[in-house]
Amino acid sequence: MLANLAKLLGLIVALGVLAAGILMPYVGGAGLAAKAGADKFLNTACNLTEEPVQQKTTLLASDGKTVIATLFDQNRAVVPLTKVPKSVTDALIATEDRRFYEHHGVDVRGLIRGALKTSSGDTQGASTLTEQYVKQVNYYNAITNGDEAAANAAIDQNLDRKLSDAQCALDLEKKYTKQQILEKYLNIAFFGENAYGIQTAAQTYFGVDVSKLTVPQAALLVGLVQAPTSYDPYLDAGAAKTRRNLVLDNMVTSKNITAAQATAYKAAPIKLAKQAVPARGCAYANPAILNAGFFCDYAVQWLESTGKLNASRVNTGGLKIITTLNVGMQNTGEQNVWTQGGLDPKTSHGYALVMPSVDPTTGAVTTMITDHKYGVVKNDPSYTVGKIFTDSYSGSGSTYKYFTALAALKSGVDPSFSLTTNNNQWKVRNCPQDYTVHNAGSYAATQPLSTALPASSNTYFVALIDQLFGCDLTPAVTTAQGLGMTWLNADGGAQAKQIIAERRPTFTLGQDPTAVLDLTSAIGTVANDGVFCPPTPIARIAGGMAITDAAGKPVKYTQPPCTRQYDTYTARTLLNIMTNDTHSSYGTAYGDFHDWYNAGGSLVAAKTGTNNDVSDTTNSALWFVGITPHLVSATAVVNPDNPGQPIDNVQGINGGTAGFDFFGATVSKFWLEAYGPALQAQQWTWPSAADTPGQPVPSVTGLDLNTAQAQLTAAGFKSSILQTPCGSKVQTGSVAYFSPKIADPATTTVELCASTGTAPYVF
Repeated sequence: MLANLAKLLGLIVALGVLAAGILMPYVGGAGLAAKAGADKFLNTACNLTEEPVQQKTTLLASDGKTVIATLFDQNRAVVPLTKVPKSVTDALIATEDRRFYEHHGVDVRGLIRGALKTSSGDTQGASTLTEQYVKQVNYYNAITNGDEAAANAAIDQNLDRKLSDAQCALDLEKKYTKQQILEKYLNIAFFGENAYGIQTAAQTYFGVDVSKLTVPQAALLVGLVQAPTSYDPYLDAGAAKTRRNLVLDNMVTSKNITAAQATAYKAAPIKLAKQAVPARGCAYANPAILNAGFFCDYAVQWLESTGKLNASRVNTGGLKIITTLNVGMQNTGEQNVWTQGGLDPKTSHGYALVMPSVDPTTGAVTTMITDHKYGVVKNDPSYTVGKIFTDSYSGSGSTYKYFTALAALKSGVDPSFSLTTNNNQWKVRNCPQDYTVHNAGSYAATQPLSTALPASSNTYFVALIDQLFGCDLTPAVTTAQGLGMTWLNADGGAQAKQIIAERRPTFTLGQDPTAVLDLTSAIGTVANDGVFCPPTPIARIAGGMAITDAAGKPVKYTQPPCTRQYDTYTARTLLNIMTNDTHSSYGTAYGDFHDWYNAGGSLVAAKTGTNNDVSDTTNSALWFVGITPHLVSATAVVNPDNPGQPIDNVQGINGGTAGFDFFGATVSKFWLEAYGPALQAQQWTWPSAADTPGQPVPSVTGLDLNTAQAQLTAAGFKSSILQTPCGSKVQTGSVAYFSPKIADPATTTVELCASTGTAPYVF
């Protein structure tokens, strides 16, 4: 006891209140230690670290109002003291620190009384609200950092801890006003039931905003601070009422209310809000937005994985995250797919319908529609939390012809570029593998690019790799990489390098695992004049804590930049070819768009894809990509867990069976069901390549490279020579092809492809 009294005397000496022999009966030999204790107290700095308290983050739809989900580790919403009723602060001061406005952080009378009790084994607190706030900050910091020892030390009933809290309390009262301390206290305090801060407590227990609290409600909440579990009204209504009434009595003693008022308040029953588990995270996404859990999960993962927001800030930053989700289109799409013949997940043998959409002009992910539901329900295959929109799990078949066609057009070939592939088969001539490709249907022996793409000729595109590029996959693979294909860019582009090194012509047939969202954005670039905008679920971030980088420095949230991947002339050329997929008789989706065009629908550009199963005897995945000016969506029917599984007896696909008889166009009906209602009311036209801004590029075909570049320079154009030469009858080393044909000299570099001197096979 003597050592403790020496510490206590040191503090009191430091406070300048050792007078009139207050402690003389107790001092004895401790007097000599008092001055040393005072010196130590005065010369020791308070090490309290006040971090912004955790707050719940709200994920909002694109309208900035509709809540998708609430994210938090601690369910808290910070409010200013001006929003808190006076009855709350009156009750708090009357119960916890009646001399709050008289002391400077430490109440010496209470400290002496508490210290003497503690020294004799009593754990009486007698601390001020400021000291309690210090304790709560230390406990909060320890819990947040996962330091159990520090958490225990922060609440340990011993004199050293109390003296340390007192030291910090004195410092805080010099730093803050009394009102600021009250505000901080009420926002950090824990009220039980996962409710942190007075605002969340008001909502949790009474279902009201803090500003609407009545006096008895305020008294009950203040009573919880001392022991939230012991006085929890959901667990023990009697104990909660007794504690509430004690707080009301304290308010009478402090003259905040009259005895008559207290009697009336005590008679009021405790009417609690319906007890519920806090709606925390994507599992509790707003049910008014159909299947919003998938988008919510994607948005959170995107923020964390891209480094746009510290992972710890997503759940704790008190942010308003405005996303790109279009609620109306999401709900309409989901409802139409569920009611108009979509797959039945319970009988579809693991197959899923997956169809995200993006705005190609911004990269905004506007919907994530699927026939499955977000969540986990035992023995119910209708539910999943798998990343079915963003994981690369299935080949997307002929959709990859887009990358090869684009690489060819970028090299300078015209849509009329023709190849002959006799008898619907092509055996490669420049590739190291002994490989022969066949078509699944009947095609003309000789075809131009303009019909081969919408008709989806396998032989033409393998021959294009073989004959135009000499089986150098670099142009096609790097084109896909630039358009954000995740699987090709992973691990420093390891798979891309392997495909190029192996000179694998089957790349153009799309047999490699592909993410549905990746393909949506990559192909959507054609609708944005060749400018690629990476998919993003976030429009902007506001409010809450500052966003910081890994080093803790504040940063401003910025959208991922859009980048030009190919020129406008090439984009418009390719886009107009792709409209033939739905609008011309040789297009693979032509038959499925009769009703659309008969109803006055505008031109939809598209590409279909069909992937074979592991035995190469039937189909395992069906794909369709539909393109409009502001909405592009890849639609896939595939088994994410077993992507090589043959499609057989899958309800919703033309009545049941979908072997080799059905192709990617089969699933265009889902695209039309989901997005048709929103798009039918819109009208648009596609610009032609001839309307490309700029001026005609002088023809340099057949010229030697130096002469060609000189002529282009004289015309005001920059130029460069492509790394991969092109098959052509033009003299070896001269310009075989050039691109684009129309361009703005100030912004466009003309690409020259040197001739190999060997013409592609055409009879």
